[in-house]
Amino acid sequence: MKSLKVVAFDLDDTLLRLSPDFIPQYLQRLDDSLQEVFSLSEPLSRHIMTSSARMMQKTRDPERLEDFFYRDFEARTGLSRELLEDRFNAFYREEFPKLAPLAKPVYGVVGMLASLKARGYRVALLTSALFPRVAIDERLKWAGLEDFPFDWRSALEVVHATKPQPGYYLEAAEQLHIAPEHWLMVGNDLVEDIIPAHQAGMSVFWVHGDVTDEEAQKVPQGTPVGSIDEVLPYILEDDDKYER
Repeated sequence: MKSLKVVAFDLDDTLLRLSPDFIPQYLQRLDDSLQEVFSLSEPLSRHIMTSSARMMQKTRDPERLEDFFYRDFEARTGLSRELLEDRFNAFYREEFPKLAPLAKPVYGVVGMLASLKARGYRVALLTSALFPRVAIDERLKWAGLEDFPFDWRSALEVVHATKPQPGYYLEAAEQLHIAPEHWLMVGNDLVEDIIPAHQAGMSVFWVHGDVTDEEAQKVPQGTPVGSIDEVLPYILEDDDKYER
């Protein structure tokens, strides 16, 4: 790393521990809450997953991710964006918080982020932009980070691509007006966090355990691998060499 200025973090299973049941129960609650309202011939979650898959394939272009989602969703279901937004917003306000028991804060992350800020680093939250801001705010509460002053945060409403597109990471760098080579991306997902951030020109830290032979063939050469509590020591090891 040279002249490190920004440390960016993934959220799910990096700063917040989620149960394997989280996504299935999240989708089930969506179906239970909205199916009767929309009266579709198949579960609403299937359309959401299809649109989500298409969003992940979308490269960065002038269309915001939020607009892409509603255009794609409306084309396949015939449901208007206005109606969808109202219902989704109600779901995230009323039902999504009930998933909190499926999440656990990760010990030490609040202190780690505060230490980075105190040392002059900027701290960004680069969580999956498949979720709207209200859902990200709720998950930050579960992580004990609702009041942390991130310098920039991604969300469905503000970006033009999402993981695993390198353009997602380039857009984050542009938003803070700091070139990718001055960033360190910390995340648990090799495909969504580590490889595309590295392709965008960022340094990376893979929050992971033992690396399999298959993973070793894919991980960028020289990538540090360790637990989340090893991130701060890794950065501070050469802290005095960095110009911020």
